[in-house]
Amino acid sequence: MHSNCGNDALRQAQARWEPIPPARRREWCQVLLDFPPIWLGTVPMIATQKAVLEGGYTNITDWIDVAHRAEAVGFTPQTWLIFRLELGRDYLALEFPNHPEHRPKRRGNGGHETTIVEPEEFSAWPGLFTAGLPASMATRRVLADQCPEP
Repeated sequence: MHSNCGNDALRQAQARWEPIPPARRREWCQVLLDFPPIWLGTVPMIATQKAVLEGGYTNITDWIDVAHRAEAVGFTPQTWLIFRLELGRDYLALEFPNHPEHRPKRRGNGGHETTIVEPEEFSAWPGLFTAGLPASMATRRVLADQCPEP
């Protein structure tokens, strides 16, 4: 007897990405391989990388959620990558007490900790960047805007 369970699972997984088109799903996966929202372990990460390199994309719920939320506030895969690279500069964590590095981390498989970066908290960044502000200045501005008043 032939089963359609595999096809149904694939359709359900693909539906989670809607309305993000397949090409942009792959772009998101490429960026999220560099900055995973959660570490699911070496084997799942290798499987995800393999799927993306072969033209597919991941169906990891946490990754899809970040892509949707980031797009909802104006990020593209390219601008999320630029933002995350800028946010990763060590001196920013030293300068800004509200930097995501100072918050509790998300624990993935094997106890691997991941810095949690909520797209909504940085929703001003895409607009600042597309308006022409250099990425480093846009990042400093959104971090400064989140600082509590003295």
